[in-house]
Amino acid sequence: MTETILHASKIAIEIAGLELVSDVDLEVDKGHSLGIVGETGSGKSLTCRALAGLLSPIGGRISRGNLRLGRHDVTSPGAHGKENLYGRVVSLVPQNSLTALNPLMRIGTHLTETIKALNSGRIVQAKARAIDLLERVGLPNPERILSQYPHELSGGMRQRVMIALAIAGRPQLLIADEPTTALDVSVQKDILELLRRLSHEENMALILVSHDLGVIATATQAVAVMYAGRIVERGPTDTVLRQPRHPYTQALLRARPTIGRTGRLIGILGAPASPEAWPIGCRFASRCPHVESRCKAKVPALEKTGAEKVVACHRVKEHLALELE
Repeated sequence: MTETILHASKIAIEIAGLELVSDVDLEVDKGHSLGIVGETGSGKSLTCRALAGLLSPIGGRISRGNLRLGRHDVTSPGAHGKENLYGRVVSLVPQNSLTALNPLMRIGTHLTETIKALNSGRIVQAKARAIDLLERVGLPNPERILSQYPHELSGGMRQRVMIALAIAGRPQLLIADEPTTALDVSVQKDILELLRRLSHEENMALILVSHDLGVIATATQAVAVMYAGRIVERGPTDTVLRQPRHPYTQALLRARPTIGRTGRLIGILGAPASPEAWPIGCRFASRCPHVESRCKAKVPALEKTGAEKVVACHRVKEHLALELE
């Protein structure tokens, strides 16, 4: 039997009274992987911060909906002890390793302080555990790396350190937010393979966030496509990417460069609306080639289009499979 580690239902996120993410439904089981994809500003990273309990530092909060991590309902009124879940049940690998690491602290200090904090004062061999973590993420000569500062490491090495920090508490769910940003292709491949290996070895759920459909196709079993703070399509990765049904998912695939493709890339016309001016109906309506009056008047609900796939579009039954030139 599979065990559901994350269950998010109708989650809404707001900052300074402005709703930036609306009605997000996500679920991931132990040992499984979920991708979240969308343009910059679609709400991917903000959703990750909410799942990882990191909204308060930026003045955000979950304004409605239900979020469960394992057996813990962290959004119920009076929920206690949820701070003990973060780093243990769920952990986050942030986007930028250089800014996430304190430039004045050696790597060893980052790791040993994290290990001690996660063990809540219990006596642990922090240095030995730190060396073990660096070995697990594939870093050579870990004792030397413990003595180095973040700027002395390459981007790929720093990202491996961030992953080591994230798994220090043996979490059941690891969230990797754009973990391959600014890395060259060969290093990207190594980081993705590392995340897959750790997920398999630890039977750990993995959420991988990216704007790169190639990364999502390579590393995840299921995918949720986000646009302007909403999920517009969700299902098995191969099905969604082979047979996209939402016009936005289709537009993303048309704009994706691939090896051997001879047709012209087709960009998405227009720009996403800002949260202050989100329309009443479908948020993709102003950029959609299939828009009609009801799209501007009513928010489309996520509807099943198969056993495991849902799409939020009034005209979903009319849309054919994507045909690339």
